[in-house]
Amino acid sequence: MAKHDYKKTDGGPIDSAKAKKWMARYRTKHGKDAIRAYFFGTDIVEKVLSHPEAVGLRVYLGNNEDDKDNLQMVLIGVRRDGSNIWPEGGALKDGGNGGGELGDNGLPCPPHCPPGSEE
Repeated sequence: MAKHDYKKTDGGPIDSAKAKKWMARYRTKHGKDAIRAYFFGTDIVEKVLSHPEAVGLRVYLGNNEDDKDNLQMVLIGVRRDGSNIWPEGGALKDGGNGGGELGDNGLPCPPHCPPGSEE
């Protein structure tokens, strides 16, 4: 895998036409009832990013043990070297030294979609 120096400036804006096209393509492929977004409040996002070594966050996709078809998202802070910032005692094979917060419990859309929207 290519080495990358992760920075706070990674990622960037896209125009709304492109974003809407991507979102519509996903809905067409997966159906209007499929989960297509999650809302996360600023509190958990700020907690994940508050670690002094965090330059950004990574969003992992997963399935919980109760509903294997129900998509879940896990937010985790990322260091400049690309390693994940796991909570204390929760480091996995990437060797992260802990102290981070993990985010979950976002509100799925549907049913928690923008009012009057097909987004």
